[in-house]
Amino acid sequence: MSKLNQSVGSADFWLRLLYTLLLALAWQVTELLLIAVVILQIGYRVFTAKADPRLAEFGSSLSAYAAQIGRYVTGASEQKPWPFMEWPTDNTAAPVSEAPAEKI
Repeated sequence: MSKLNQSVGSADFWLRLLYTLLLALAWQVTELLLIAVVILQIGYRVFTAKADPRLAEFGSSLSAYAAQIGRYVTGASEQKPWPFMEWPTDNTAAPVSEAPAEKI
C-alpha cells in the first residue's frame, strides 16, 4: 500500500496523467486528420490516377506522430511527442510510386 501511496502521490504521476489525457485528445484530432488525408488522396487518385506526393508525405509524418503518441500513452516510451520535440518525418517510408495502383 505504501508504494501505491508513493506512486499516486508523486508529482510525476499526475504530470504524466495530464500529458496522457492531452495526448489522447491529440490522438483524436490526428485520427480525424488522417481520415481527411485518406479522402483527399482518394479524390486525387480518381482524377489523376496517381497519389499526391505532398499529401502522402504529410500522411506519413502524421502516422509517425500517431505512433509516437501511442508509444508514450501506453508507457512504451518516455519521450513525449510533438510539441515537446520536433514534428516527425518518416524517412523510412517507401517513396510514392508514379504508377497507378494495381487492379484487384
